[in-house]
Amino acid sequence: MLYTLTWLLMALLLSLWSAAAWVLHTLAQWSGTQAGGMAGLPAQLGTLPAPDWLSPWLPLGAQESWSAVLTSFTPLLESLLAFAPALLTLLVPAIWLVWAIGAVLLVALGIGLTMLVGLARSRMGATAATSRSLARQ
Repeated sequence: MLYTLTWLLMALLLSLWSAAAWVLHTLAQWSGTQAGGMAGLPAQLGTLPAPDWLSPWLPLGAQESWSAVLTSFTPLLESLLAFAPALLTLLVPAIWLVWAIGAVLLVALGIGLTMLVGLARSRMGATAATSRSLARQ
């Protein structure tokens, strides 16, 4: 029974690990297709207003300084968007490499737990046999 529970737990963990890798892979692919549509986004960052609920709490001139800070990040964001397709060619294989390493570790954990259960059962069996032989004497 413990062997079954161990491997059911490992199968559940492996399926969750696989689902997480698949979702991350899908997000990476989606962001790569959306990178071209975000070309004008860095230029618009400086015009982003503060939220209405936050405006009463901001000091005078905060909106202008916030716009200046956002505008200073424009070259960085433009370079990141330019490199997005190249980064995706590295990201997708990295996702699956990390998944494979995690899957191997989960299987190794399952084998280790199976060995631990077997060791515990053999110890319990030896202890029970010893106590029975002592009871007979």
